[in-house]
Amino acid sequence: MVRKLVPMKIKIGKQTNGHYKYPDFNSLDSIRNSGMDWTVWIDSNGDGNGWHYDQTSDHNDNTEDSPFGQRWGVVVVPKQFVIEAVDAFPNECSVLTEEELEDFYNNKAHINEPEELFDKDILEGIKLKKDLGLTLTEDQLKALDPNDNTRGIRKNKRKKWKDFKEKADIEIEGI
Repeated sequence: MVRKLVPMKIKIGKQTNGHYKYPDFNSLDSIRNSGMDWTVWIDSNGDGNGWHYDQTSDHNDNTEDSPFGQRWGVVVVPKQFVIEAVDAFPNECSVLTEEELEDFYNNKAHINEPEELFDKDILEGIKLKKDLGLTLTEDQLKALDPNDNTRGIRKNKRKKWKDFKEKADIEIEGI
């Protein structure tokens, strides 16, 4: 079942004690009514990945789009939460279009992730068989295809927004 969600970009500050400063999301009606802490609620009701943090600039960097002491994070969550958060915290929260989300996801949040994931145990077994001159099974051949879900070499479906969105079965809606 496709879940309709909205991406929201959040400015995360840093307090003098070193802790991160998020908006007080527990004060929002949708969170209070859920009986959950906002951190649990986002993980339970969002895109299944929790947060997408900017990996190109953190609190200790001073860049044009992220000055020293702040970092950007994105969550993809139900519309009502986003409406309440943007209304309550307009200087910290903003709605993203899907194009903006895809750019942030691909070029900031998941930029350091590998294109492919390797299951070393499976691949070592396949290499051993090949080195011994033995014939690989159909499943072992599939394991060498990154586009096949057989353990071995697999495409990292969290690397690019398009793949993650499909895997998570979500649709982005606007506000």
